[in-house]
Amino acid sequence: MSAEAAGSGNTQKPRRMDRRDPRLPLAEMFDPVIAQTLWDSLPEECRVDHIDKKNIPAVYRGAITPKSAGKQNTTVYINFRDLPEPMTQEIAWLIHREIELGRFIKPNMFNSATRALRIATKHGNSRGRNAVSLLHLAPDEWVREVQAARMRGIEVGANLDTYALHRLRQLQDVLVYPYHRGQWWELNVWNPQLDPRIPQREHEPSGRNVVNFSHLTSQWLREGAKVWLSASLSNGTLTWSSIKARVDNLKWLQRHINSRGDEGPCLATDPHQLRPFIRSFCEMLLTHRISDGQRNAGELLGKNPRRQIMVGIEQFYQWMYDHRDEATAAHADWAKLRAEHCVLFRPEDKPRLTNKKNNDDMVLDDDVVQRIAEGCELLARPRSEGGCGDIQAFHALMLLIRTGRRVNEVLMMDFDPLVPLQRMPEKPVNDSGQSEEFVARMRYQQTKIESDLPASIPVDAEVVTIIRAQQQVARDFMTAMGSPGTEPKYLFMRTRINRRGSAPYSMATMHMHLKQLAETLAITDSAGRPVAISKTHRFRHTAATNLINAGVPLHVVMRYFGHVSPEMTLHYAMTRSQTMEEEFLKYKKVTRDGRTAEIDGTDLYDLIQLDKRADRVLPNGWCTLPPKQLCDKGNACLTCAKFVTDVTHGPELRRQLEDTERLVASRQDAFCAKYGAPMGDDNIWLQGRQEEIGSLSRILLSLTDVTDRAVRGAGVADQPA
Repeated sequence: MSAEAAGSGNTQKPRRMDRRDPRLPLAEMFDPVIAQTLWDSLPEECRVDHIDKKNIPAVYRGAITPKSAGKQNTTVYINFRDLPEPMTQEIAWLIHREIELGRFIKPNMFNSATRALRIATKHGNSRGRNAVSLLHLAPDEWVREVQAARMRGIEVGANLDTYALHRLRQLQDVLVYPYHRGQWWELNVWNPQLDPRIPQREHEPSGRNVVNFSHLTSQWLREGAKVWLSASLSNGTLTWSSIKARVDNLKWLQRHINSRGDEGPCLATDPHQLRPFIRSFCEMLLTHRISDGQRNAGELLGKNPRRQIMVGIEQFYQWMYDHRDEATAAHADWAKLRAEHCVLFRPEDKPRLTNKKNNDDMVLDDDVVQRIAEGCELLARPRSEGGCGDIQAFHALMLLIRTGRRVNEVLMMDFDPLVPLQRMPEKPVNDSGQSEEFVARMRYQQTKIESDLPASIPVDAEVVTIIRAQQQVARDFMTAMGSPGTEPKYLFMRTRINRRGSAPYSMATMHMHLKQLAETLAITDSAGRPVAISKTHRFRHTAATNLINAGVPLHVVMRYFGHVSPEMTLHYAMTRSQTMEEEFLKYKKVTRDGRTAEIDGTDLYDLIQLDKRADRVLPNGWCTLPPKQLCDKGNACLTCAKFVTDVTHGPELRRQLEDTERLVASRQDAFCAKYGAPMGDDNIWLQGRQEEIGSLSRILLSLTDVTDRAVRGAGVADQPA
């Protein structure tokens, strides 16, 4: 039976906090074969019907919280005897599974659930007495069986109902997944923490998020969305972190369908009514005001959110049109899609991306960074002293400031992210035996973009000290969790439900503490405006801008920040366009023959759009070809009149001259050996190289004689000043 068919009569309203599909017919899911399989999957020492200090498995030690047994005594006793055999097998498996998930087992809470089950199966009504599986009754039904037993005179504690109800819900949320017979994507609730079948990356920033499709009440839309997203997740087109946003986009479409009427996947039975449907949808987004209790309550939706919703819905329909045969398995009407469904929104419907962040506001002033660094100890200060009491947030902020990594790259680092730095033997060291500069490489998790480059950066001794301090915090945490000597997966760890150290520190918690820090320090910029340091990307923006303004070559900045294109790096360079222009105009520009460029420096800067284009930046100068013109000279920049350079590229120009001279000498020797005579002046290849050598020589002579002038010359990639 499919989940949809099974839940056809279930009118239960979906809840935001559902951990499993509320439509699942629990009583029908039980299978004695699966129950036996769960029991057989347990290690031998875990196949028991009770746990005490004598028989507790080694893997359970530290996970079962001892409770007081009077005076100085404690107990870890968990009793699930005298239950139907399948139920005993299920509970034994549930204990093991919850410990695998990093949860603690509290004997008193667990025993309240098993006692309720024991009373219901022995003294309840016929439904309770006939039940052999934890799934045969819903949690509230189990409690009613206990109440029936109480009415028959069975002694039952007053608080048992409440404790048992809560614990039974948790246990059933875990147990339904091994009993589910269908595909994982057929469920209305996708919970990767409890359902290991869901594809995830090894390091998933949103790995604990639950996606609930129940709010897509149109069956064709809900099932189609599940087909689309499951396929995209399985083939790697989408990651788990992006799934929830896609579902949220479709909720807007569902809202509009609810108001206009449901006419199936085609949105309108009459093809001529499709455009009016889309126009009214755009009007709904344009006039919608954010609900109370949310950020920016009462305001209209921004342009970027509206565009994101439209793009997400359009991507969904494009996929469904391209996979119509597969989509019909979800609903037959998907086969009726037409080509126009691939372009639901016209260009004029989609808002332009004009509300981007002000790049200048993204860069923190030096004095602001200093104030943050001086005051961030409040994060580690105990709450009793007015601090946040979170030393992990303190260490993470220090790394954000010093490395410019994305917040997820810091929070998801391996426990030991440091690797030795390969250095030259003559590298100077200080009295402590450490290098004055970089001493190691720091590995991080690259979860935003795909790149073949190794995800690591060189770091100095100060960063190493911060990491070592956080490692000790992590070790202390694991000891407190009852796992001394266990190395956690991550350097920064979630502090709740994380006994095994397998869950990273929450980004939401980090943002909350940074917001508190900014409010406490009352940090403002040079214009007196409050600085929101909870926008952690500002630290990355600041670090990148500072490197570029310090004259670090563009390709070095690209490599340091893990960018895959110069345009990504120039996005940060644009944040200080004024500084960039000043650096560009510091030296006069000269041509390939050593003469001063005829175009004024300011006009030249505007002409080549250096602040906007990466294709005009060369290793040894700039190309002044107008932006709308295409180069047809290939790599012959040194012989092109559109090439300019300046003294900042002197080392690269000298290196190129030496390499070209060596290449000519080598080719002449090979030519003589083969033909008995050197190449003549009429040799086309030799003519080209001699022109390059002559151009380089004139440029370098001009740079040597007039150090405040720049020269026009060959096309090698530029080093931003």
